[in-house]
Amino acid sequence: MSTAPIQIVADLHTHTTCSDGLLSPMELVVKAEQRGFQALAITDHDNLDAYRLLRKQGYNGPVKVISAVEISCYDFGREVHILAYNVDVDDPSVQQYESFYRGDRARRAEEMVENLHRARAPISIQEVVDEAAGAPIGRPHVASVLVRRGFVSSIQAAFDVYLDQGKPGYAAKTPFPIAKAVEMIHQAGGVLSVAHPGRYFTDPTLFLPLLDTGIDGIEVYHPSHWHVTREFYRVLCQQHGLLITGGSDFHGSREYDEANFGVFGVTPQALEQFESKISRQSSGRAN
Repeated sequence: MSTAPIQIVADLHTHTTCSDGLLSPMELVVKAEQRGFQALAITDHDNLDAYRLLRKQGYNGPVKVISAVEISCYDFGREVHILAYNVDVDDPSVQQYESFYRGDRARRAEEMVENLHRARAPISIQEVVDEAAGAPIGRPHVASVLVRRGFVSSIQAAFDVYLDQGKPGYAAKTPFPIAKAVEMIHQAGGVLSVAHPGRYFTDPTLFLPLLDTGIDGIEVYHPSHWHVTREFYRVLCQQHGLLITGGSDFHGSREYDEANFGVFGVTPQALEQFESKISRQSSGRAN
């Protein structure tokens, strides 16, 4: 007996040139149109510039573009990324956060370059700035320079050898607790989901304290999650009344990105629940 394929109608985790992705916001939205998506969340790292750009360009196509951002938090002894959706891009607290982290990323990039010099992989900060091309600087930009200069053979190798936590080129971001992100995003009318928790919690039971931070959902469907991991977080969402989110984490620069786009995301039912939660949150803010 054959099983019908799961219908994916929205990707809630993607990246563009406004952070470390390969496609411009408009190019990514067109790609989503071609896949027949109903909705798309561009979740660039620590900034909402993609949404502002699309708003300025007057996009009015068939895909609903959700204003979103991937927030870099450090809590519970580890880095944890939080996906925030339906965020008011004009909220002063959000803009202050974006400005702070743009500066913090620049500081971190300089520290990584200094660390790499000591590790005998001398690259310049100007090379990294040029690679970022105006976007907030992230480790993938540093990794790209390392590949181009021949210190490593691939982006993944750059992380494995130099840039992952504990490696010689790593530099930490300024800590930002999850509860602070929850307060900021809820005040800005948004909802929050923990991004790819399987990456941070090899023992998923260590995730449980995050349930008390005020998060609204968990990214259950992500390319890095095996079936057992997905089932653990899916059941956890059901038990605690949390949103189930999912996405491909598309960047466009990795060989598996194309295969994952349209495969990882959310179903019509999950999108309906997601939009219902957003509507309630927005109504509560208005009142």
